Amino acid sequence: MTDGRPEALQAWTALCEVVDQVRIALNRDLQRDAGLTLADNLVLCQVAMAPGDRLRMVDIAAVLAIGKSAVTKTVDRLEERGLITRERDSSDRRTVYAALTAEGEKTFAAARPVFAEGVQRHFADQMNEAEIRQLLHLSGRILQQPPEVAIG
Repeated sequence: MTDGRPEALQAWTALCEVVDQVRIALNRDLQRDAGLTLADNLVLCQVAMAPGDRLRMVDIAAVLAIGKSAVTKTVDRLEERGLITRERDSSDRRTVYAALTAEGEKTFAAARPVFAEGVQRHFADQMNEAEIRQLLHLSGRILQQPPEVAIG
């Protein structure tokens, strides 16, 4: 312990700060070079990777671990720009899909190298290959643990 806190708590705090710092830098890069926020890019990415270039709104929220209202606001912005359209499920009108438009495909394709270069510059370049493999291994081990389910 260097600051009076247990090392595990220090490591957790540092990891959170790294993620925050990289996300801020990626958001800045994407806004400057691709005209998208990080949130816009993440939603476009999930929709682009989905079968048929469309994904239920509730699934976007689950995959990105964000609230439904945050997804709604992001999709609203993307829809205003003509990058995504909303589609209702013909068999269940309550289900709403976000679908990628042709313009959305072009915009996402242009943003992909900006995102990849930003991850490399702000994150990967700070480590050597062995450290990246070690971080990947440790992250995988933590992510294999089943999440605790809240009761109540």
